[in-house]
Amino acid sequence: MAQHQLKLSAVAAIAGLSESWAWKARDQGVLHEPYSPEDVVALRVYAFVSQIVWPGVRRPRSERQSLELWQEAAVEKAREAFSDADTTPDTALWVLEDKVELVTTPWERAAVDLRLLDGKAAFRIPVGLWIAEVPDALDRRRRSSKQAA
Repeated sequence: MAQHQLKLSAVAAIAGLSESWAWKARDQGVLHEPYSPEDVVALRVYAFVSQIVWPGVRRPRSERQSLELWQEAAVEKAREAFSDADTTPDTALWVLEDKVELVTTPWERAAVDLRLLDGKAAFRIPVGLWIAEVPDALDRRRRSSKQAA
């Protein structure tokens, strides 16, 4: 995918999130200038995982929350998937409290279920689908800015 430099507000808009999510991600070191299309997916994953509270874990809303290692790992795995030639729309990111795993094939998904999920809470994030949506979103944005000009 051709490299595009984006503004932080564009990253948020393409991700379908408010700019406040982008500011939080920037302030926590998730996003860095220059912003690129891979930041769109990183921001979506960040917004998702930053809201997860595992059973038995207390997180007071009034306290500023810093990223935990598993959250950072999820964002980095999403970045890896963005530039991985093996990523397809079926690629998924499994997020567990103590592990993050990127899978693409149905067999890999089944293996994660058998190997890791026994009685554990987990989330499956459709990063492959989110990655596949980015080029169309960039094209729509480019066309709308040309029409506005």
